[in-house]
Amino acid sequence: MNPISRRAFTALAAPAVLRGAKTPNFLLLMTDQQTHNALSCAGNPWLKTPAMDSLGRTGTRYTSAYCAYPVCSPSRSSIFTGAMPHNTGVMSNGKAIPESMPTLGELFRKAGYQTAYGGKWHLPKSFDGMRGFDKIIGGSGQGKDMDAPLAAACETWLRAKPKEPFLLVASFMNPHDICQWIRDHEGQRPHPQLSRFPTAPRNMDVDPNEPECIQYHREQGYDLMSKAVGIASKWRAGEFREYLHDYYRMVEAVDHQIGRVLAALDAAGLAQNTFIAFCSDHGEGMGAHRWVQKASFYEESARVPLIFRGPGIPVAKTDARLCTLADILPTFCSVAGIKPPETSIGVDLTKPSTRQFIASDLRYEEAARDGRMIRTARYKYIRFATGKNSEQLFDLESDPGETRNLATHPGAKKDLDAHRKLARTWAGQTADASFA
Repeated sequence: MNPISRRAFTALAAPAVLRGAKTPNFLLLMTDQQTHNALSCAGNPWLKTPAMDSLGRTGTRYTSAYCAYPVCSPSRSSIFTGAMPHNTGVMSNGKAIPESMPTLGELFRKAGYQTAYGGKWHLPKSFDGMRGFDKIIGGSGQGKDMDAPLAAACETWLRAKPKEPFLLVASFMNPHDICQWIRDHEGQRPHPQLSRFPTAPRNMDVDPNEPECIQYHREQGYDLMSKAVGIASKWRAGEFREYLHDYYRMVEAVDHQIGRVLAALDAAGLAQNTFIAFCSDHGEGMGAHRWVQKASFYEESARVPLIFRGPGIPVAKTDARLCTLADILPTFCSVAGIKPPETSIGVDLTKPSTRQFIASDLRYEEAARDGRMIRTARYKYIRFATGKNSEQLFDLESDPGETRNLATHPGAKKDLDAHRKLARTWAGQTADASFA
């Protein structure tokens, strides 16, 4: 059966055969809008993230992990179903996962797990509709208001010795507060003490032949209330340096709260028997290509941190395999002995895989401005449904900053055609109406 068959959307996984006291618990720790290298164990000297680093030391950090869509709700729909956003139907913020499509919580609850969810959900609303989970929400609103109460609520829940086996999700808000920071700093001059701030991005220039759909977002703003990309387009190097400095402080703040949850897990004697995943729903533009926030296939927005720790996961290892946040659900299911839904496109990362590429979706307000990304071992191919200069091809081996679009280079035609073929094949396999 085609793994993305729509008739399989209603198929729930069969209950797992529980294994008594040895059945692992599961903890999913999520941040919001954290780019792939915004943690010190990734070699970033501009911040310190001891909690995230501790997971890297005791587990495996996946260095080529991507979200399935670089915006909150669509990415989260993929995390909690293992399916592509164009299959979940969540192609913009504020939409719910279809009732016919099983979520991670529903799968685990059906298998006998106690399931609990704290923090941001955003499918469709930020703190409502957590299908398959009981709520333990601590705070609301921005990260500065939500994350500390959430950590406290998780501490209380864990130290109360929850019924095992359990699945707990702690979904933090920061460093998402950078969105408001950008709006608050429109027109302000940079901080006078720039010498202690991160350097400006080396890949800050904008490609003059950038796809028209991306230019539309620069000018109009996918989030019309924010227009953050338009605000940042007027910044000079100094403003970008201050923005990066304060963004890293937000990452450090959420790292502290994650540390509280990990300490509570350990204090409750649950750490050894708990499989942990840490990720962010999408990245942050970081000023590369003069882009901030999300909604971009550039590395900074689409590539995310991902760490696993627990049974079957090597310790103190980095894994360069291409992977996607859609892999979290099938990996959790495999470790728990639960059959994943046939709609899942992810793979079990505890086992070797022969995957040759991963894919990601994007939509700028309407289907006519849909985009798709194909990431292979060396290249990234991007295609938009309409507009001038609708394709991009980057050789990430020689051009990690994505500064040279090879889509119009005659010498790259063979590689371009190969990636076009992959994109067509993927669209057909996944019933992608916009590109099939």
